[in-house]
Amino acid sequence: MISSIEQRITRLHAHGLVDLHFDLPMELYEKRANPGLLAAEFLSQWQAGEMGVVAAAIFIEDRYVPDKALPVALEQIARLHAETENCEEVRLCRSYAEIKAARAAGKIAVLMTMEGVEPIGTDLDLLRNFYQLGIRIVGLTQFRSNAAGHGGVFDASGSSPEGLTEFGRQVVRECERLGIILDLAHINPAGFEEIVALTKRPLIVSHSNARHYHDIERNMNDEQIRMIGARGGVIGVNAVLVSARPEDATLDHYVDHIEHIAGLIGMDGVGIGFDFFEFIYRQWPEEKRRSLAAKSRAPHFIPDLSDHSHARNLTRKLIERGLSDKDI
Repeated sequence: MISSIEQRITRLHAHGLVDLHFDLPMELYEKRANPGLLAAEFLSQWQAGEMGVVAAAIFIEDRYVPDKALPVALEQIARLHAETENCEEVRLCRSYAEIKAARAAGKIAVLMTMEGVEPIGTDLDLLRNFYQLGIRIVGLTQFRSNAAGHGGVFDASGSSPEGLTEFGRQVVRECERLGIILDLAHINPAGFEEIVALTKRPLIVSHSNARHYHDIERNMNDEQIRMIGARGGVIGVNAVLVSARPEDATLDHYVDHIEHIAGLIGMDGVGIGFDFFEFIYRQWPEEKRRSLAAKSRAPHFIPDLSDHSHARNLTRKLIERGLSDKDI
């Protein structure tokens, strides 16, 4: 029986999993004095989890905002190029055709995304430049407010009641014109509704969860979930925001979020946005961890779903919960 389940997992993973959000580029930038980090620290995890596509998110730490946001973002892209060029098993991709070609060649595809538009300041031309560099998914904000809009807080309420700025609306329109996928993962509720109203293409929420189980603005209420589903979009279920209580940070509860979202918009609207960042969190000084807890909520990591090598654990749990191969 165990063998048959493992064989089923292997079959289900054969085409490779897609993770819509991974904070890799900042780690490569911070440790740029040690080239080869991708191959040395992450490749084996990706291979163990049978990853097919990993969305690598450019984001900017507070200490680099605003003056260094642009050069740090450009250096993150440079590091991604250097690291993937020196890792035979991985290929940096800019299009669906390139992803298909990479997978056909047995490579893991990396797609560049942007989490927070601080690198472009208030210059729309820089968005076009980042598109030329390969950015294909953009979220306007992360935690903080910026020139485009406001982030949702890690509490039931409290973010800005304002929607997008005029510059934010320009960014949204230009993303849709260029074909950049808009990501609503961190935007506040007012900004969420405005982006939906301003656009016609499918939208994604790369890494979030259901407020039904964890009631914070950073997650989505049922109405927001339905908005994404109505547009043919996808929600990447997040492995960090499943519960306010550490004892409920479990694989079972992660699957509860999957089933809740699927119950509202169908399984085609559900993806994976693991947001594995325990490896970053463990490097932070205690003062920074306390600051995060004070500003939002301390993250609660799922012990058996804390990096990409654990992806088979999730598929095993989906099988245990009775999901069909088609849904998985």
